[in-house]
Amino acid sequence: MATNETTVDEAVLAEEEKPKSKRPKETKFKQQNLPAWQPILTAGTVLPAFFAIGLAFIPLGVVLLITSNNIKEFTYDYTNCQSIENPNVTCAEVVSNNTNLTCTCRITAELDKFDESVYIYYGLTNYYQNHRRYVRSRDDNQLHGDTMSPGSLIDDCDPYRTTEINKTGYGYAPCGAIANSLFNAHAHLCMCAICAPACGLHLNQEISVALRTWESWLSMRCV
Repeated sequence: MATNETTVDEAVLAEEEKPKSKRPKETKFKQQNLPAWQPILTAGTVLPAFFAIGLAFIPLGVVLLITSNNIKEFTYDYTNCQSIENPNVTCAEVVSNNTNLTCTCRITAELDKFDESVYIYYGLTNYYQNHRRYVRSRDDNQLHGDTMSPGSLIDDCDPYRTTEINKTGYGYAPCGAIANSLFNAHAHLCMCAICAPACGLHLNQEISVALRTWESWLSMRCV
């Protein structure tokens, strides 16, 4: 009797230790044998379907085209805008000579009546944020707070790695193209004497807009 029990126990253990098969269960869903409609694609069936889909999307395209044409936009490139503090130079020249300086310029524009929400945003040209050299242009050890000498900065930061002032070498802190591309931009909108009462604003009241926040203030919508 004891021998039979031992034999049964060994059989159970052998069954438990047997590796489980990864084969899916024999069902139509897991074996991908569900019934399906498989039409025969011919010119007589495909072309009418394409024409029907195209005709169905024509009204949608007309609506999108009309909406796009009704969008009012005013664009101004203020890179070479004349500085108010020094009218003889542009803001681009002021910032290129000393990145710690700020530049203010004035733009006079006559805008059409905007009936919907008004959004102000900035655009950049020749700016490749996903470029491999741009992404690698930083020193992680420096960003971690380690004390770095100009010579110990990694070469990936070039050409914004070191600079020379009065024949003395200094390292950028932080170095690299990522840090060099950071900037702040603000716009102040001033209403003219005719437009201000209609918007409920006082004459020369300024509307401050931080271009880097991508926000639309309520007062902007009545420009």
